[in-house]
Amino acid sequence: TLKFHLGKEKQSERLWDNVSVAKPGFINFYIKTTTKLNYLCAAVAETHYGWGNIKKNDKIIVEYVSANPTGPLHVGHARQAVLGDAISKILSRVGYEIIREFYYNDAGNQIENLGLSVWARLNGYNDTHKEFPSDGYRGDYIKEIANDFKAVNNVSHVTKFEKSEKLLSDIKEFSINFLREEQNADLALLDVSFDSFALESSYYKNGLVDEVIDTLKKNDKTFFLDEALWLKSTDFGDDKDRVMIKSDGSYTYFVPDVAYHLDKWIRGFKKALNIQGSDHHGTLCRVKAGLQGLNKNISEDFPATILHKMVTVKKNGKDVKFSKRSGNYVTLKELIYLSSGLDEPCFSESRGEQTDISPLLAKGKDAVRFFLLSKKPETEFAFDVDLAQKHSEENPVFYVQYAHARASSVIKQSCMSEQELLVYFKNLSKTSFTGEQPEKFNKAENDLVLRVLGFPEVARCVTANFEPHQLVFYLQDLASDFHKFYNNSKILVEDVWTKNKRLLIVFGVARILKNNLELLGINAPEKM
Repeated sequence: TLKFHLGKEKQSERLWDNVSVAKPGFINFYIKTTTKLNYLCAAVAETHYGWGNIKKNDKIIVEYVSANPTGPLHVGHARQAVLGDAISKILSRVGYEIIREFYYNDAGNQIENLGLSVWARLNGYNDTHKEFPSDGYRGDYIKEIANDFKAVNNVSHVTKFEKSEKLLSDIKEFSINFLREEQNADLALLDVSFDSFALESSYYKNGLVDEVIDTLKKNDKTFFLDEALWLKSTDFGDDKDRVMIKSDGSYTYFVPDVAYHLDKWIRGFKKALNIQGSDHHGTLCRVKAGLQGLNKNISEDFPATILHKMVTVKKNGKDVKFSKRSGNYVTLKELIYLSSGLDEPCFSESRGEQTDISPLLAKGKDAVRFFLLSKKPETEFAFDVDLAQKHSEENPVFYVQYAHARASSVIKQSCMSEQELLVYFKNLSKTSFTGEQPEKFNKAENDLVLRVLGFPEVARCVTANFEPHQLVFYLQDLASDFHKFYNNSKILVEDVWTKNKRLLIVFGVARILKNNLELLGINAPEKM
């Protein structure tokens, strides 16, 4: 019966050559070569093929990195940065109105310890000196801040700095600004930037923290015990109630976080996405409990959160544990330099060389972004510096970029521009790619075309689940299929039908590789 009804179609109008039924009841359609080519023509004509059918009109605030301004960014922050940036680019591509935000915890004990650490270095105290804070910061960057403070304030001649309240306040403000500028500069090496910045201190100053406390009290969501104020967070699914104000009158760290997320809601964002390290897992329930306790109709899934595992760095088969400058971890900047083949972040400055290292840093940036996006966030990742430096097929980012360079070379040899090719293939879909054609796809051609035509479903999954690693997987598979096709097929041949077919395939692959590498913040070179 199926064959009977399908047979009623005119042969020229069918999308398939044949259809069959196989046990235990599968229906197999054998799609025409011309059908696939016409769909491929339509695909290459789209500016952002695969993403255009996903329409979103919502506003969403994406918060990521949000490092304390107490030291250089580390490799975990690098993972957050590229995840947040890639997800933001993807959401923007499908129509979301995106705000990228960085939240600074610029208040609390860690800032006090930062100020005291710099003050101790100003006085020349070492880590073991009785005046050096027990929970202080010991990296060489603290000495850099102290030296810069002296230079800016013209106090290089001063040998003794008294521990006055005003001086410590000035040191803290200077140190925070110093580190914020450095963090922004390091993020720029990854091509990561933000639309806005939020400061924890601002929510104390504008009264929003007090408003949170007062509202929760009014709603009977708090209680006093042992001279501390507690949140009834178990009312909202937490495993135990949580202290909000300690017996000494200081706030626990999640209280300003509740105020911050209330501020997001007040600003009109009904959807929020946070990207944080897995060590923040315990904070999620507390913040959501606080938000629900405010009784302001805030969604229970506000904010949505992606938690990522930390990153280890390997070089010469061994773990790279820390740098002297940071004290106890590999910095984001060091990771980029190592991936570029530059061992020292101050390479050009320290040696007085004038060589432009930006091309090398661009390669390092591409490797860092590609590698850190290539795994699910919840999986641990060992970053292999030696692999990142390789210019061979072993290096996955090189492998994908090389596919684009190969495709670009073929297109250049065709002596037509991208716009000319778009018009050319649009016309071909009305002429050469209609009717019955004797030549079928070979296996390499067919696998590659089906890979291209399957991309819209990949784009849908990537968007729906906030999973840029799925896009990386796809690009690797596409590059693999393309290299097989390239190695086994002569493309610019004399036979017009074969040349048109293969040039269309190459053009389609090049467009997808370029559009989606750039969407991930990675270069798509035209020659390598």
